[in-house]
Amino acid sequence: MMAFDRTPVRQTLEPETVAALTSALSDSIERGNHADDLRELLYRAAREAREKGIQAERLLLILKEIWYSLPAVSNAHSTAHEQALLQELISRCIQQYYAE
Repeated sequence: MMAFDRTPVRQTLEPETVAALTSALSDSIERGNHADDLRELLYRAAREAREKGIQAERLLLILKEIWYSLPAVSNAHSTAHEQALLQELISRCIQQYYAE
């Protein structure tokens, strides 16, 4: 008899969405601000999350994982400007998640 696997399933976004977010956020760091097209991408990610039953808190964790995995962030000391970009990203994501 096999034991029941109690390992929680980590819900996540589709690989294409993660790749698009990674690219957009890398661009944000290079530019020093978030582009207007990030809004549409966050809307798409939020819609996907809602469809998959991913809670807002989990979506924010996914975004933070992507953010902190970026070489420009992980290889450098955090600056106040990078923290401001991250806070703006989180605010925009919350707005998009609850937009509908």
